[in-house]
Amino acid sequence: MNKEVGDTIRELRKEKHLSQEKLADAIDSHQVYISEIEKGIKLPSLTIINNIAKAFDVSLTHFMSRVEKKIRKERCSGTT
Repeated sequence: MNKEVGDTIRELRKEKHLSQEKLADAIDSHQVYISEIEKGIKLPSLTIINNIAKAFDVSLTHFMSRVEKKIRKERCSGTT
């Protein structure tokens, strides 16, 4: 799940044309932490995910549905 959350954050960040540093500033965090999340090293808390979704101007439901789609795709491709 770390990978899918990180991939979703990276995709949304790029769609919104935000750098890791700008996203980190928006959620009162650090660029290194954003990088670790995107790489799948860290799994953010639900509070952090909610703050990230707000920074992207999407609902938590929308964000989590994108993560869920990635998880399903991984399961179907047999790479988990």
